[in-house]
Amino acid sequence: MKTSVKCIILFLLLLLRLIPKITSVNDTLTTTQSIKEGKTMISADGSSELGFFCPSNPSKRYLGIWFKKTPNQTVIWAANREVPLVNTSGVLETGTSSSSQLYE
Repeated sequence: MKTSVKCIILFLLLLLRLIPKITSVNDTLTTTQSIKEGKTMISADGSSELGFFCPSNPSKRYLGIWFKKTPNQTVIWAANREVPLVNTSGVLETGTSSSSQLYE
């Protein structure tokens, strides 16, 4: 096999090893991203998850953080616990001034 072909094969093998790192989920929400109902963000270590949930009443939705690796969803923080969303079209967006907006 020619040296150039060997180099190309070696390069492709190295590239294949990097693909999981390139396609991994980001645990930071930028100003151009949002989290919508049905989508979540997982922490870098995989221990917690951010997203929308309903604890018992399906007509009340919350944005929260819960432990990911537990058999039952254990919520550790809810952003809108006093004012739940009443439909499944919730969206979390970050603004340019480091502020966040939660709306339905």
